[in-house]
Order: sequence, then structure tokens, then C-alpha cells
Amino acid sequence: MQQILHRKLAVFLCLFLLPILAAGCSSSNSSAISSTTGFVTEASVSNTIETSGSVSAKQLVTLSWATSGIVEQVNIQNADAVASGAELMSLDPKTAPSDVIKAISTLITANQKLADIQQSSTDLATAEVALVEAQKTYDEALVAYNALNQPVGSEEYIAILQKNYLNAQSQTLRATGNYNRYADYAETSTQRANALANLSKAKIAENDALITLNHFSNPPDAVAAALITSDYNLAKSQLAEAQRDYTAASSGNLDAINQAQAALNSAQATVNKLGITAPINGQVAMVYAQPGDKVTAGTKAVVLYDRSQMYVDVLVTENAIAAVKVGNQAAVSFTGLEFETTGKVVLIDPIGVSSSGVVNYTVRVELDEPDEHIYIGATATVVITTSDPKNKLFVPVGAVLNDDKGEYVMRVNNTGSIERVAVVTGDISDKTVVVTGALANGDQIQVFTSASDTSSTTTDQMRGGPFGGMGVDLR
Repeated sequence: MQQILHRKLAVFLCLFLLPILAAGCSSSNSSAISSTTGFVTEASVSNTIETSGSVSAKQLVTLSWATSGIVEQVNIQNADAVASGAELMSLDPKTAPSDVIKAISTLITANQKLADIQQSSTDLATAEVALVEAQKTYDEALVAYNALNQPVGSEEYIAILQKNYLNAQSQTLRATGNYNRYADYAETSTQRANALANLSKAKIAENDALITLNHFSNPPDAVAAALITSDYNLAKSQLAEAQRDYTAASSGNLDAINQAQAALNSAQATVNKLGITAPINGQVAMVYAQPGDKVTAGTKAVVLYDRSQMYVDVLVTENAIAAVKVGNQAAVSFTGLEFETTGKVVLIDPIGVSSSGVVNYTVRVELDEPDEHIYIGATATVVITTSDPKNKLFVPVGAVLNDDKGEYVMRVNNTGSIERVAVVTGDISDKTVVVTGALANGDQIQVFTSASDTSSTTTDQMRGGPFGGMGVDLR
């Protein structure tokens, strides 16, 4: 059995002798003292802290109208589930202020203007084509410019030209040998004339092959180098100009788009005042606006909440906060509701707030099972368990006596004899008090009561012993 202890017993008993107790009160006492027997009980007890707070939902949103007009449409009812972005209700545009009506027209114009700017990109496209061409020309000129100190031809091409030149030399040698066979013939000889013509062609081809080989095997000459350099500088300048033109066209188009988008956004924000849109996924708590209602800016329209998580923020004093840990279990009950649930500590605010000389810390207890029967804002009593259960001994409050030697109870032994057993009291629960001492579960003890204990007031005054000598400090 687990019990929750909330009060501390402070026992104060006037010093009377036990014989007086046995004899009863003097004639000046208004109440007679009697004794009965009770038993020592044992229970499993956890340390707890009891506090209270108001129930809150994960999100609670109150939505109000942003402009005036007459409500035209309401799409929701109380307790409906809604999705973020859903239009909940709207005003009749014809009843809206002039600035909202004007914004409707502006929105249409702004939409068209933005679409026209986005679709019309001739200048930008032309600049992009010019930039691509300029980049290509520059790349080719750069290759030639970087090769000014290198042979004009590649190694592979020079090797081909060398082979061509050797072939031309061979052709010249063959043509020379053929001509020598007819050199002594008469000048009018056809054979001699043909051989001479072939020799001349071979020599020309050999010379051309040599010139070509020399050109591609060596760096460009001064004239060619000057031309290459000039082409490179021109291509570089044209590329820079093309880049500037493209940047200007691009920036101009982007600026126009941004301006059109800003005008569109401004008009849309004004037109949006005609409607109420859900900002969260949740449930409708209360609908205030109905079709035909005349509203003004700031008039409450609807309240939404998200009950997927519910929690209670409670205050714990500085002398108890050290015992509270994140993850502590808690029992939660609600004023006016026959309903109880459980929760756990999920947050402890480390910054305390002083009020009337007492420093309190906020502790958030999240409910394990959110329930539709729990009202938002309802007062919840929260009992936080701060320790594991421990077995403790209990005796009736009226069994504890006190004298100059300290607190004690009178145990009734099996033989009927009575012996004093020293105890130290702790917390009380209902009409029992925690004690430590040489007692065991089931021990029989004397319990003292007053004849006037028929009223609750007298009982509270007499709790703990006869003569009204024992006081109780409740907390």
C-alpha cells in the first residue's frame, strides 16, 4: 500500500505524571481522558510534493479578424479537426473597406505583370548568346596566344610534314634520274620534254613541303605573332563587354521580377485579411463568428488548440525543488472532475521567481494520456513522486506521548503488561503518523482519546495525547 504524506507532527505534551493520567483529569479539566488499544501498521511510502496549476495544451491559438466587414462563409464547427493552411471562414469582399477592395484589383494586375516579366526575356537571351560566342572566340585566341613561343604545329602534325617532305625528296630524285636518261635527246624530243616537266613539278613539291615543314616546326614569325596577339586582345575585350551586357540584362530582369513580386505579396497580404486561415494542425475549440455577423478588425473569430500533448505548469518552493527531477512520475487530478490521470516531469525552470518572500520554480508535468474530458485552463492537483517506495511504520496519532525524555508510545505486551517504547515521529496521513523505534508491524499499543472528541475541532486539538497537551503543525 502506497500512501501520500503531507503533514509533519510536532508533539508537545505538558508534563504530567502517568498516575494522573491513570486517575483521570482533575475537577478543573472539562474533558475526561480514556484509552483504547490500536495496532502498529506498516505501509509502503514514497516522498511526494503536492502542488497545483492550470492545464495547458501544446498549442492554443486565438484568431481574430484583420479587417472589418460582414461574415459570408464559415466552414467549421466546434470540435472539428482542421489542417494547417485550411481556410476556416471569410468575409463578403463587397463589404470590406476600400483599401481591401482596391487590393483585390491590384492583386490581379500584379499577378499578370509578374507573369509578363518572367516570360519576356528577349534581352537576356540575346545577351546570353553573345556571351557564349565571345567566350568561344576568346578560348580559341587564348590557345594561339599561349603557343607563341612554341612550334606552330603539334608534334604529330610536324611528324606528318616531315614524312611528306621526305616523300617529296624521293620524288625529286626519281624525276632527276628519269630526266638524265633523256638529257642528251634533242630539245624537240617529246620524251625529254616530259621528263623535264616532271622534274620541275617534283622540285616545286619538294620546296613546298620544306616551306610547310619549316612553318609548323618553328614558332610563328613576327608578323604572325603580332596578328595572334592582336586577335587575343580583341577577343578578351569582347568577352569582357559581353559579360557586362549579360550581367546588366540579368540584373535588370531580376530587379523587375523582385519589384513585381513585392507588389504581388503586398496586395495578397491585404486580400488575405478577408479570410481566417488555420496556422496549426489541431481542433476547433470555439467558433465565435457566424454568417451575417458584422465584425471589425480585432474581433475574435475562432480558437484552435492542439491537444496531442497536454501539460500542467506548477510551482515548487525552493526548499523542495532539489528533490524534483526530470522524469519523476506524477498523479494528476482535476477540481470538479471525477477524473484522474498520470504524467511525468519534463521540464524544470532553473530560474526562480520570488513572491511574498518565497522563491518558487516552475515545473512542467506532461500528461501521459491527453483526454478530451480535460478542460484547458482547468485547475489540476499534481502530486509529484520524488523517491522510490519505502516501508514505514504507522501508529494512531493519539498513541504518541511526550515528556522530558522525548516522544514515546505505550506497547501492550502479550502478557498484558505495558512498556514504554521511545519513538521519533514523522509525517502524518489522515489519523496516523510515521514513527521509527523498536516497534514491529502488528504490535498492540495504547491510544488515548478525549471524551469530548465528538467534534472535529476538539479532535484536532487533542490529537496525539490527553489534556490537549499535544499540538499538530500541518503543512
